[in-house]
This record gives sequence, structure tokens and C-alpha cells, in this order.
Amino acid sequence: MNAGDLDVVERRIAALLDTTRQFATDTVARLAGSGLDTWAGAAIREACARGMAGIEVPAELGGLGLPFRARTLVAQTLAETEFAFAFAFINHHNAALRIAESGTPAARGKYVPAMLRGELIGCTAMTERGAGSDFTSIAMRASRVENGWRLTGDKQWIASATGAEISLVFAQTDASQGANGIACFIVDLRTQGCVRQGDMPIDGLELAGIGGFALDDCFVPEEDVLYAPGAGFRQAMAGVNKARVHIAAMACGVMRSALETATAWTASRTVYGQPVINQQGVRWSLVDAAAKLDILDMLTQRAAQAIDSGSPEAMQAAASAKLYAGNETESVVSACIQAMGARGMARDTGMSRRLMAARALCLADGSNEVMRDRLGASLAQRFRRRAGDAGQPHTEATTTSTMQTPPTTFRALFIDKAEGGGTRCDLRSLGRAALPEGDVLVRVSHSTLNYKDALAITGRSPVVRKFPMVPGIDFAGVVERSADARFAVGDTVVLNGWGTGETHWGGLAEYAVTRGDWLVPLPAGMSARHSMSIGTAGYTAMLCVMALQARGVMPESGPVLVTGANGGVGTIAISILSRLGYAVTASTGRPDQADYLIGLGASGVIDRGVLAEAGKPLQKEAWAAAVDCVGGHTLANVLATTRYGGVVAACGLAQSMDLPATVAPFILRAVSLIGIDSVYAPRARRLEAWSRLAADLDPAVLADNTRVIGLSDAIGAAHELLEGKVRGRLVVDIGR
Repeated sequence: MNAGDLDVVERRIAALLDTTRQFATDTVARLAGSGLDTWAGAAIREACARGMAGIEVPAELGGLGLPFRARTLVAQTLAETEFAFAFAFINHHNAALRIAESGTPAARGKYVPAMLRGELIGCTAMTERGAGSDFTSIAMRASRVENGWRLTGDKQWIASATGAEISLVFAQTDASQGANGIACFIVDLRTQGCVRQGDMPIDGLELAGIGGFALDDCFVPEEDVLYAPGAGFRQAMAGVNKARVHIAAMACGVMRSALETATAWTASRTVYGQPVINQQGVRWSLVDAAAKLDILDMLTQRAAQAIDSGSPEAMQAAASAKLYAGNETESVVSACIQAMGARGMARDTGMSRRLMAARALCLADGSNEVMRDRLGASLAQRFRRRAGDAGQPHTEATTTSTMQTPPTTFRALFIDKAEGGGTRCDLRSLGRAALPEGDVLVRVSHSTLNYKDALAITGRSPVVRKFPMVPGIDFAGVVERSADARFAVGDTVVLNGWGTGETHWGGLAEYAVTRGDWLVPLPAGMSARHSMSIGTAGYTAMLCVMALQARGVMPESGPVLVTGANGGVGTIAISILSRLGYAVTASTGRPDQADYLIGLGASGVIDRGVLAEAGKPLQKEAWAAAVDCVGGHTLANVLATTRYGGVVAACGLAQSMDLPATVAPFILRAVSLIGIDSVYAPRARRLEAWSRLAADLDPAVLADNTRVIGLSDAIGAAHELLEGKVRGRLVVDIGR
């Protein structure tokens, strides 16, 4: 955005704030001082009529299209006059914004214009009596029916619930899925099956219309599904940072109005011949209060800027602002009341309402205790010593990476359900808010295209177990945000498995969020591209080699067989084993690749047909050990031909998941069958595997064994891989 565009935006924000101040003076102030204890629905409709409701709603949908910062300024301005009204109005704006951003075309057309005009007032229903901060335990249920869903359950503590027409209702569609079963629905609260329920009145917040409702088999058409199952929890959490910041902005408004009231009164009230404000104790207490306002204002502005820029520091900045607001607003208001004496408790001063507002904002969108826990997760990372425990210096790379401002959108392969029950995969541009929750944010530089990824992308096998999904079972990149003390901003890391690309968004994207427990530091001297040339396949191959060696298989033990030799695991297993001195025989269905396999280090090549069909339970002893990537009859025949005391490491199922074998090899030849799990292998084993890959795998092998493609090429390459047209490794250069 150039300087001219920025100037236009600033002028539009200024115009909106002028309108907001005038509305606050004309309507909100009169409402706040009237002593009314009913919902301020009429005033919300009037604000909408003045064009105030579409702050962040895109202009093409009738909104103002302004940045998030504008919302905070409107929230603060309204809260200076009346917190309860500001709270209800901003919640209406947020409901309209969510529909504008994520609703179906039909829903956007049906609801957004009417909400902007104030004909429909909206609210968001997340909280229940038994599920406050523990959002995953919500009891509202949604069951799929023909052409839509039916909802049953209660919601409580919802702003504007006493009179709003529309509610965004979060509900559980499958309790066994936990957070991944949560969806969100646009519910017309005037419909059959909805009964309003009043909560116990909350002193000082009557104008917010806080209440609840019960839904009894309430029908919601398919077009009014806002967030599909699996996306509801993620989208709910994506809005939390913004909510925490606009609450902090409202706290600024409450503080400022309390200070204005107290300062005006102490400056005009005379005691012992002087204004009260001249008394040092009073003056200093108000100075301290003003300093707290200044600090909160800066924290709020910083958080709003971080959100608008898409900074990875937004979560921390939002939690810090919200925590400070929760800690200090009540003390500021109390100091102002103390400065005014008994006059501060008079109803017409509004101080009692501000005191109740200060208490309420400690609880809204996460209590102070929740904020401390959220910030505590990154405490060790933020304030670690310049030299680490192992004496490693605080590198320039860490400092530089911290300064970067990542884009607000990123490219990703995106798999979702298609009509008819199938799946579809395409390359999309996603907002940073779409990323799931996690400890560590990684800017992905390279990933790989594995057989499992190809199945997921093409939909030929039900690899993906949660939708929507970003495929990619492994990736390498640079840490951009970390709440795990083991990883610093700027660290290079690699990930394999843990359900990534199946149940958790994977690496075929420009950004990935994951758990620190799942990451491994990239070995010294190994580049991200090099690590993905190895990838999950190479890492699995090393786990197989380690398993053979752990059970006493040495080069002098005899020949080792590798099945599926042309695949990713097979090629790297051959290379590692041959470099360690083992005599390796390769089994492949592509005899034209014999020279290539021998070039990797195989001492011989056999046709896979020798092993692929049903065979005898015991056959002539041939192999001291084997790495099997195929399963089925092939694995049964490998077991039947393994020498006495031999070891077989099984890691794949390219032929079949079945094992049509007998116990004969185990009880007559003492053969050991070792299962290799690369997905959930313990961290210590992963660290050892990657350390050994750096030492035992010839980098030259990878150079000749790797094809690099761009992210946009991955869908086509997935079909090639399943058709057997790919040899070796497919590395995806995410930025290409």
C-alpha cells in the first residue's frame, strides 16, 4: 500500500471516528445516564443506520473495508461513554464480519446487508454453562439431516442474546472428534425451536443484553453452515486475538473516561482553599493511573498493528494487552473513585458502572489466568539467555528472523470434501488465520512428495482423516514463532510423521504450525533441500538400518535384501547399507533400472516377480536380513527365505497390508520380524536417525536421485508417482 492509499485510509478512519463520537454524545450518553436496565438494541440499530457497523466488512459487500485498527478505535471511543454498549455493538459487527468473510454466497446476500443496516442484529454463541474457557467441551449438538442440520442444546452468557435476531452458534457434530468435530451455524433466533433464556442480571452490563437461548431440534439449512466440521474450533480460536485486543481497547476507553471524570472533579472541588488535585497524594495517584492508561494504549496499538501486518507476534501482543487491561483497569477506576471520595460513588458520575465494566473485562475472551498461561508458554523462549545452556551463541540469524514481517496470506495445497463424497485438491491462497493452533510456526522452504501424499492428493485412498487438510507428511524450514524453549526464531528444523498431512495440516504449504515435540533440529551442515531429498523415506530407511544393527546384523552376517528398491525408502536403504559395507540385493519390478540400482551400491538385482506370488512356508535360506517396503506375499516369501536367526525390518505395504504367512520361519528358524514405525517414533530415535543420515548417507547419491519441483507442480506429479513414472525422490521447493 503506497503513501496515497494510506492517507485515504486514515481519512476514512478519522471520518468514522467523528461519526462515532457524535453518536456517543447524541445517543449512548443519554442511554447510559437514563437508568434503563434493558438491552440497547434500538441504539445498535441507530448506529448501523449511521454507517458504523461495517468497519472491517469488505467494501464490495457494503462495508467500509477498514483495517482491524479501526475496530479498536471505535471500541475505545464507544467505551469511553458506555462499556456495555460498546461490547454489544462490537459483537454485532464481528458477527457480520464472520459471515462476510466465511459465509456461503447465499448467506452473505441474505444476512450481511440487513445486518449492516441494523435490520438484523447478530451475536456469537460459544459459551455454555458447563463450557466457558473449555470450549472443546461444548454440549450443543448438531446432527446432519437432509438439506441441512438440526441443533439441540443451550447457550448462555451471550451479548445481545436477549434481543438479537441472528446468532452464530458453535456446536459439536461428533463428540468422538473433540475439537475437530466443532462447526458453526447461522441460526435465526426467531425460528421454531428457539427459546430465549435470561441469565441472572449482571450489574452495570444491562445494556449489553447478556442472556442465552435453548435450541430444540432447530433446523439450519446447508447454506447457513458458516464453518464446516473440523474448521469451527480453528476459526473460533483465530478470532480470539482480535477479541482480546478490542477488549483492551475498550479498557482504554473506560480508563480514559474515569480519569477525565476524576480530574475534572478534583480540579473544581476546593478543600482548605485549594483544588483537591493540588493535594500531592491525590495528584500522584491520578498520575500513576494516567501512566497505566498510556501503557495500555501502547500495548493495544502494538497488538493491533501486529494483527494488521500478520506478524507472528500477534498472539503474544494480544495476550499482553488483554492481561494488562485485566490487571490494571479496576485499579485505575478505583483510584479515580478514591480521588473523588463519596462523590465517586454517585450514580450520575458513571464510576460504579465503570468499576463493574473493569471487573467484566477481566473475564471476557479469556481471564487473566488464561492470559498468564498463554504468555507463560513462550516465556523461556522470549527471555532465554544470550548464550544457550550448551554455550551456543545468540546468532545473527535469530535476530534477523525476529525482525521479519511475514505475509498475511500463504500458498498451500488444500484438500477438501467434494460433492458425491470424494475429495478435491487444489492450490489456494489462505489467510494466516486459517493455520491451526500449535507451539511452533515454521516458514516451510522444502517438502517432499511421498507415496502417501500422492494418495491423499489424488483421493485414491482414504489417507486424510480430517478435512480440510493440507497434505505433506514432512517438511523443513525456519522457525518464525516458538512457544517451545527448545526452538528459537531462526532455527532450521525438520519434521516427519506424527499424522502431519493426515490429521494435522502438513508441509505442502508456505507455512506450517506444529508441536515442538514433533520437530528435530536440522543437523549441522545439512540444508533444508538436502534434508527433504532424504525426507521421510530416507529417515524411514535409516530407522530400518538401525533396527537391523540393533539386533546384531553386521556386514559379515551375510547378504541383505531390499524390496521395493526403486522407491524412496528402497533407494536410500541400498545406499546406506552398501556404504556401511553390507552386500545388498535389490528387488524391483523395473529391470530396466538395474544399472541405476547397482550404481546406488546394490551388488545384485532380482525381479520382484520371484517374491510377489504365493510361496511355500519355508524356502531355501538366502538372506541374513531384509528391508521390506512391500508387504503381502512379498514379505511372506522374504520371511520364508531368511536365514536362521535373521532379521526382517518391515516398513511398507506397497503390495498389500496382508501377511499370508505361517509361523514356520519364526519357530523353526528363529527369524525376527521387526515393525518400523516412522510416524510416532520417539524423539531420541529421530535425533539419532537424522544424525546418522548426516554421517552415513553419501550426498552425491541424493543429487542423482532427486527431482525438484515447485508447489504448483505437485498435483500433476502425484499422478505420475502413483503410475510408477517416478524414480527416487521428489523434492518440492515451496517458493518455486
